[in-house]
Order: sequence, then C-alpha cells, then structure tokens
Amino acid sequence: MRKAVLTLLIVALAIGLAIVASAAYAQRDNAYRVKRAQEVVNELRRLEIGKSDHTVADAIVAKLGNAPPPDGRDYYKENCAAADHLASCTYFISMNDSPLETAFLRHPSLPRLGVRDWFGHAQISLASGTVVRYSFWVWYKASNGRWRGFGAGESQALPRYEPVQAHISDSYCVRRIDMRGESGFGLESALTPAATPDERQRASHIDFGCLAQNRGCAEICEVMPEVWRDFYEKLGHLDVERLGSTHLFCCKPPK
Repeated sequence: MRKAVLTLLIVALAIGLAIVASAAYAQRDNAYRVKRAQEVVNELRRLEIGKSDHTVADAIVAKLGNAPPPDGRDYYKENCAAADHLASCTYFISMNDSPLETAFLRHPSLPRLGVRDWFGHAQISLASGTVVRYSFWVWYKASNGRWRGFGAGESQALPRYEPVQAHISDSYCVRRIDMRGESGFGLESALTPAATPDERQRASHIDFGCLAQNRGCAEICEVMPEVWRDFYEKLGHLDVERLGSTHLFCCKPPK
C-alpha cells in the first residue's frame, strides 16, 4: 500500500514539474516571438514604397523566414518564394512563428498551459521587382476574453470601398476589421508615401510588449492608442452611439 502511494506521489510530482517546466519554456518562447514580431515591423518600415527593389524584400524574408499564405490558401505562383512566381507577387511572414502556436492553430483543443494566444502575418507585395505594399496584422485574445486585432500598412494609395473606414487625411486612414467566425474586432491603419511624420508616428504607436506579459494585452485603445483615438473621433463614436459600448474597444471614451 505504502509503495503504491509513494509511486503515485512520485508520478504526481513528475507531472507537476513537467507542467511548470513547460509553462516556463512557453513564457520564454513567447517573449522571444514577441521581440521577433517587433523586429518584423521594424524591417517593414524600412521599405520605401515604389522605391525599394526586390533585393531589400528578399533580404528581409531571408532573415525572418517565409511562411505559407494565411488560412491554408495556396497562391503558389503569387507567392514570391515560388521559383516561377509571377511578376506581381507577395511574400508572407509569420508574426508568431513559434512551433507551439502552429500546433495550437492546427489543434485548437490542445491545452495552452500559459501560452499567449496570438497569431498573424506580415506581407510584402512586389510588382515588376519593386515593393508596392507592405502590411502586418495580429489577432490576440484580450485579457477580457475577447478577440482583438491590430495592424498597419503602407501602399501607393489608400484602400477603397472598405465597409468601415475612417479617412483621417488623403494619406492616412483607419479601418475596422471583423474577425470571421468570431465576435472579434480589430483596427488597421494605412498610409501612403505622402504621409506626414506626425501621421507615421501615430500609426506606429503600437505596444507589442503586452503580448509577452502574463496578463496579456487589453483592449485596442491600450495597444494602439493614437490609431484608436483617430478612428473613434472620426467614425467610431457613431458605432458606439448606434451599437453600444462593445464597439468602443476601450473602457471609456477619450477625453
């Protein structure tokens, strides 16, 4: 009897130590992936739309890794990584390239054991060997349990015909994106090469660090405060008045 109890205690202790070790590894791995995600964005912002050639994009992808297109789509010849790609093609870079996150995306039922829930892709689009657009997007499970997203990009012209988009100027806009199949929302800023230094500063004010914290990221207004404020003041307040506080994406309106 004593031997059986002792065996059970040893097994329980081993399982407990394994769980603690796994959680510690996951936390360190996530901190590294968040740092890398910030590096991806920093590299993207070095690109000059209409000026940077394919060698600059090639170097970024060689450094950070090419990824399959999101959502399992193929786009073989449209992927710049293909040997026989089209003249107009796109590179894809995983924002969270952790093997753990890849496993969770493929098998959602797996226990996370403290692993932060976030994923996304960056894209670099080229035409005739010149960069014409770059963007990145991240979805994360907020500390309140809701899915939220943030992103930014730059191209030769602002997006057109978006269902919910606030035009801040002729060179800067913010659009709201709904997460398919989930009750989640995100905001994405878009710039053109004519954007002012102030517009670039506002669009780039994004807190990646919260993704590496134990509590995770909160609402969008805390992750990208300037973009959120610009969207709210131009268009978002109308959504709040019509649809309620769930569309505020913050605990309170800006002062």
